[in-house]
Amino acid sequence: MHDTAALARIIAMKPFSLLALGVALLGAPASSYAISVPLPVDATLNLNLQMQPQFIVNEAGTPDGLNPSYDLFLRRARITASGNVGKNISYLFRLDSPNFGKFGNLTGRVVVHDAWIGWAPTGIDGGTVAYVEAGLLLIPISRHVLGYTTNYITVDRQTDGFRLPNDPFPAFRDVGVQVRGWALDKKIGFRGIVHGGYTPFDQPTGACTTGGMGCITPKRNPAFGALVNVDLIGSEEGLWLYNAYQWGTSPILSVNVAGNYQSLALRNGFDSLTDQKLLATGLYLNLPRTEQAELVVDATVYLNGNGSGSPNTGTGIAAAVGYRYGFIAPYVAYDFFESSGCDAGGVTPSELALCRANVDSVNSRNFKAGVNLFFDKNLNHLNIEFGINHGLSVYGPSSITAASAGYVPASLDPVTPGGPRRPFTNSLANPSFKSLVVQWTYYL
Repeated sequence: MHDTAALARIIAMKPFSLLALGVALLGAPASSYAISVPLPVDATLNLNLQMQPQFIVNEAGTPDGLNPSYDLFLRRARITASGNVGKNISYLFRLDSPNFGKFGNLTGRVVVHDAWIGWAPTGIDGGTVAYVEAGLLLIPISRHVLGYTTNYITVDRQTDGFRLPNDPFPAFRDVGVQVRGWALDKKIGFRGIVHGGYTPFDQPTGACTTGGMGCITPKRNPAFGALVNVDLIGSEEGLWLYNAYQWGTSPILSVNVAGNYQSLALRNGFDSLTDQKLLATGLYLNLPRTEQAELVVDATVYLNGNGSGSPNTGTGIAAAVGYRYGFIAPYVAYDFFESSGCDAGGVTPSELALCRANVDSVNSRNFKAGVNLFFDKNLNHLNIEFGINHGLSVYGPSSITAASAGYVPASLDPVTPGGPRRPFTNSLANPSFKSLVVQWTYYL
């Protein structure tokens, strides 16, 4: 009876009272320790638990588009087993339940998130190491995407600047084989992958039957990806992924380039088969004053090639700057995407008109500002992030879809203020919308 009354009082709280309660709960301090399991053979086994409760307020996120929506869920709930066998083999196996409870969806969704084994012929330690890895692997989209999810400048990775239309890849993973490692005393990091990519399995039923016009990758062409990271000052190589904050005293400056390609993998803006291409160039800077203070810059430019007339062909930018002083790290970030437009050559007037009506429909102008509170470095920290989202964004009304939430928020038509409402679209012609994200990251 007392539990029922307490629950009723919580439900009756005002939204901002709920927010304050969420911040207090998410910020509760805790210790973090890795779990190492002793084995009777020449091998290691490490068990890790990662939890990231997240609270989001999205302006105009209700079905009628008139009120903010509130969502509390588990952004990530992971358990990882990893280690080495002898001096030549490494492995990692991870289960995850991403976005558990988001939009009220509590159905089971535990998935194999990573599963790979790597063999280093010359050993896993040293200034030059090369692994051959196979399994469910991260696609090398950019250095930024290849970052630890417990150690970004912002709440989460910035994905608005690159576009993978009809993306079938779970968290940017795919089954494949890659070569990964570092060289020249850990001054150069590299990885190259061959993976399945887009396949007819992901197409609508019947699309790839004989004569099917909706089929992509009809030749079952594999996808290719590669990344090279060059450390101009210091070194950040030697780990599986990359960090933002380092808690060190030595500066690091690196530049990187990544590319991804698959032949005949998409339909362009005129419904013709085309190649999927993505080129990313980036810069990372970590400039410490002491162990107590560091400036961090992470910026990437994406050139998206998804075919002529596609709204997902264009230039994207993801940039973030953070400054940590002690346990407090304020930051700002910006995400941008601009379509390349329509090529009038070789198309009919009706096709050109259709292209011009659609080509700028997923552009982005998204700004973030927040603060990271570190209780135990990146193992236990709290992010509070405010965002202004204009166009396509992972936050705001554009992140709420019928497939994920069961509804699509409505928004005012900017062309006829005060006029009839219409279904929400991601066009920059719509107003910008604000969001607030609170996330507690705990890694054991």
